[in-house]
Amino acid sequence: MNSKETRRLFEDHVGGQARTELHAQEDAILAQTLGVSMKKDEKEGSVQPEWMRALPFQMQSVLFLASRGPDGIAKKHPCKAIVIAYRGTVFKAAKYGRSLHWGERADTFMSLDVIAQDTTWQEAIKDFFHHADALPRHYLLHLTHGAEILGYKHPDPKMRTRWLEFYRRSVEDMHLNVETEEQMDKRLGDWDRKFWDEV
Repeated sequence: MNSKETRRLFEDHVGGQARTELHAQEDAILAQTLGVSMKKDEKEGSVQPEWMRALPFQMQSVLFLASRGPDGIAKKHPCKAIVIAYRGTVFKAAKYGRSLHWGERADTFMSLDVIAQDTTWQEAIKDFFHHADALPRHYLLHLTHGAEILGYKHPDPKMRTRWLEFYRRSVEDMHLNVETEEQMDKRLGDWDRKFWDEV
């Protein structure tokens, strides 16, 4: 471990207590806003944040499917910054037993540090679409639809803004029209449940 890494670990440790207090306050405000209890151990239950579990099953499924990175892509591919931010948005971090906070850096699987910085996020989007031709179309569609749901349904307005921006850029890149929230709700609102048993 070099001195830069050691310093970062020390700063994370020293600043951790102040951040932990702030995060506890943010958690309490979010829980009150969403009308959910945060009293039970967050490590119990689901990896899904509480707000996601209130969505229709079809939307929940889309959000899960989009969290997987594309097959056959290099570990350092420019799409990874977006995928890491996406996972940090839709999953609770196992190592913390809770959702990540805006701007919180976690690890190489999920993190919200890039999405929280205006310039860095713009660069990540630019790099993603500059290299999008190397990505499987199926993967791009999953991520586009996941970003759309986050852009319309995430309880945090900052997250909604970022993911709606990504969704619109993705749709533009594919020369498609933007779907309204109402259209998305109709398409993914579990409206056809009576037919789910038919094969």
